Amino acid sequence: MFEHLGVSAEQARVYERLVRTGSCTAEEAGAPPEVLEELVRLGVVQRLADDVWQAVPPDLAVEMLIAAREDGHRRARAGAASLMEVYLRNRAEQHHDTSMVELVNGAGQVRDVWQALLAGARTEVCVLDQPPYITPVEEHTAMEVDTRRRHVQWRVIYDRSSVELPGRLAEIAELVAFGERARVTPTLPFKLAVVDARVAVLPVAVRGVVDQVLLIRPSPLLDVLVSMFDLYWDNAIPFSPRGSGGEVDTQLVALLAAGLTDESIARQLRLGPRTVQRRVRQLMDRSGAQTRFQAGVQAVRRGWL
Repeated sequence: MFEHLGVSAEQARVYERLVRTGSCTAEEAGAPPEVLEELVRLGVVQRLADDVWQAVPPDLAVEMLIAAREDGHRRARAGAASLMEVYLRNRAEQHHDTSMVELVNGAGQVRDVWQALLAGARTEVCVLDQPPYITPVEEHTAMEVDTRRRHVQWRVIYDRSSVELPGRLAEIAELVAFGERARVTPTLPFKLAVVDARVAVLPVAVRGVVDQVLLIRPSPLLDVLVSMFDLYWDNAIPFSPRGSGGEVDTQLVALLAAGLTDESIARQLRLGPRTVQRRVRQLMDRSGAQTRFQAGVQAVRRGWL
């Protein structure tokens, strides 16, 4: 039962004997005291007296062993992130002149590099966001919130294809509530992340899967990518999670200017298609726009967002 939870065959045999016999001495359990002490350390056996031992109920024992391994996994990831930060810093120092671009292969290593970069972030993370993703949304949200606690600023531009994903609007609103500055745009050329303007991460997607990234260190290429992000930022539409509580439905305006259809907007805002159509028409009439896109642009120009 315990073979996948870090328990040896002998330890498992002793535990099962204790389950069957109830509380007993080490001699009665047929186990050396050191084995029983190790089982106590693992949390699956209790010491009732000087030489009286008793098994923890199996359901609790399994949960204890699982929790211990999960804690070990978390510590290992934290240690790996710290080491990756040192590794990347040393690589940058050793290969500054000859390795301004480095290819990182494999989904696991890509995640490790990204976690290490965020662990070392000090001032700002800038992102061009579009599918596909390599990190689960919940994991990314936790990492971003952690950097915000260190007062790292985030500027994120979301591609229309990202905003259209089910539930994505609520996730973006949550991140904005934590301090992220978000904007949306109809289309982005590629995925990109720039950390502290010192390194860029350029994912390489093949058949809808990201398992390679290019790391771009201080160089003319990095300068171009930073400038390109700023250009897209200036032209993207600010996103606000305030919703429709005021005179202008800010979420509707942002999604409209990002190029989403009425159907997509209705799904994201959980409204009926006719309700969306009516609000879009009201916005067009108020702004004097002839098209849906113009209505979004006019709303931005007039400071309605």
